[in-house]
Amino acid sequence: MYSTGLQKQRGMTLVELMIAGVISIIVGLVVMQLMIGSNRASNRLDGLSQAQENARFSMSWLTDQIRHAGYVGDIFFETAPGIAERCTENFVPPASNADCVYEDLAGTRSGDRIAIRRFYVDNGGTDWSQQSCSGAAIPAGIDEEYLVDVFWVEADADADGNLNIGDDYDDWLRCATYRESTGTIIGTVQTIASGIESMQVLYTAPGAGNSATQYVGADTLAPASVTTAQSGETAPTNSDIEYLPDVTAVRIAILARAFSDAAQVTGDRSYVLLDADPLVFDDRVPRQILETTIFLPNRPLSGSL
Repeated sequence: MYSTGLQKQRGMTLVELMIAGVISIIVGLVVMQLMIGSNRASNRLDGLSQAQENARFSMSWLTDQIRHAGYVGDIFFETAPGIAERCTENFVPPASNADCVYEDLAGTRSGDRIAIRRFYVDNGGTDWSQQSCSGAAIPAGIDEEYLVDVFWVEADADADGNLNIGDDYDDWLRCATYRESTGTIIGTVQTIASGIESMQVLYTAPGAGNSATQYVGADTLAPASVTTAQSGETAPTNSDIEYLPDVTAVRIAILARAFSDAAQVTGDRSYVLLDADPLVFDDRVPRQILETTIFLPNRPLSGSL
């Protein structure tokens, strides 16, 4: 006997419920993995973007500053040697006599230090020539003498000096301005950017002129010295000051890092900056190397000091 009404649908069996549950779990896991993968990719891209932006800003700032090497603030004087003497020891600002080029032969993470010379004349203006590397005004009482702007990276370390422990993002690009005549700092050390972990610098080989094809470390350049104080066509300088001669350009590489721990990359990564040994990191943080060559427009004329 058949019913003339709609028949009531039967309920799902236990087996069908179990199959539906398993399918739901699988779909949920797939969706979750897709979301996790998408989030990781987004974090990696964001971290790499942070590192690239940090590197570009720092390199742009360095380029602008280093191009001031050899500048003389008096139109009646010729330009002067723009790269300061090499350090006899690893003096670090604000220590006295740290106004020098340091070549990192020990292979530390911080890398090299570059120091540029410029002849300061107090004209009461407000442009960069009247300021320290940090933009602060040069104190009164300083006039017609060389200033040295020093640029370096101070890598984070724990109390024992271990550079691979306790990284709280305090890896800094820093600068300080010195009086060359006294070897003393003007003002204080200034932090320009954080997240910069290393810097390497190469210089044009002697005799390269305007067509440099070879760059060498500062340790291979023999320093020149001024034997007498000079005036007139050449800016006055100190008789006991040495400098690196005939440098027409410098090549710089910096290593910048991301600021987010979430932006992880897989495995250990190694980075090579110019002539330095590889730097190996196992913290999975994205990093970016940026390299550029900076021509020094204020190079000395032939025969000048």
